[in-house]
Amino acid sequence: MKIVEPEPLKYEGGTRAVMLLHSFTGTVRDMKPLAQHLHQHGYTVHVPSFEGHGMGPSKLVETGPSDWWQDVLDEYRFLKDKGYENIAVGGVSLGGVLALRAAEKLEAINGAVSMSVPQGKDVQDINRRVLSYTKNFLKFMGEDEEKVREAVDYYRDHPMGSLEDFRKLIDEVHENLGHIDVPVAVKYGEKDAELYMESAKSIYENIDHSGKEIKSYENSGHLMTRGRDQEALFDDIRTFFDALDWQ
Repeated sequence: MKIVEPEPLKYEGGTRAVMLLHSFTGTVRDMKPLAQHLHQHGYTVHVPSFEGHGMGPSKLVETGPSDWWQDVLDEYRFLKDKGYENIAVGGVSLGGVLALRAAEKLEAINGAVSMSVPQGKDVQDINRRVLSYTKNFLKFMGEDEEKVREAVDYYRDHPMGSLEDFRKLIDEVHENLGHIDVPVAVKYGEKDAELYMESAKSIYENIDHSGKEIKSYENSGHLMTRGRDQEALFDDIRTFFDALDWQ
C-alpha cells in the first residue's frame, strides 16, 4: 500500500479565521469534522499537517516539537498575510498544547480551545504512544506480525530523539499559562485517563483571563473531535468562537 502524505486542510470562508491543530501521531483527519462544521457557519478554517505525521514511524521519529511549532507559525503567518487581523486557534492533545502556546506567544490570537491536553508526561509515557502508533500503522499497512514486532522492539530500544523536547514543551506550556491574555475554553472527555481531567482543571485554574471556561463531555475519550459527544462539542466550540472579539 502506498503512503500518501497528508495535505493541510484549507476551507476558505468568511472574515473570521481559525487554525485547528491535530494530535500527536494523528493527522488532519482528527480535525476535519470540526473544520467542516465551523466552515459551514461562515469561518475560514485551516488545519496544518504536522511534519512527520501520517507517514509512519520512520518519518515521525525524525521530527520534534520545533518542527510542529514551525508548522503552526507558517500557517499563522499565511493567514496574517491574507489579511486576517484576528485568528482563533483550537487543538486536541499535542494540538491543544500548541494552541495554548500560540495563545501565549502570538499577538493576533484572539481565543483558544484546548482539548485533552496532557500534563506531567514523562519520556516513557510519550514513547508508549509511539509504540502503539507503530504497531497500528504497520498493521494497517499490511505488514506481517514478525515485522510489526521487530519495529515495535526497535523503537522501544531506540526511542525518537525529540521525546525529551516534547516533555519539556508540555511542562513549559503549563508553567506559562498565567501569561495567556485571551479567552480560553478548556475541554476534556470523562472517558479519557484521569490525568487529562486533572490537567484540564489545572489549565483552567492557572489562566487568569476572565473569559476562561471549562467543560467535560461524559461520552468522550481522548480524541474528542471523533467522540460520541461530537455534536455538542462542536456547537460549544462554535459558540465560544462566535463570542470572541473579531475586530
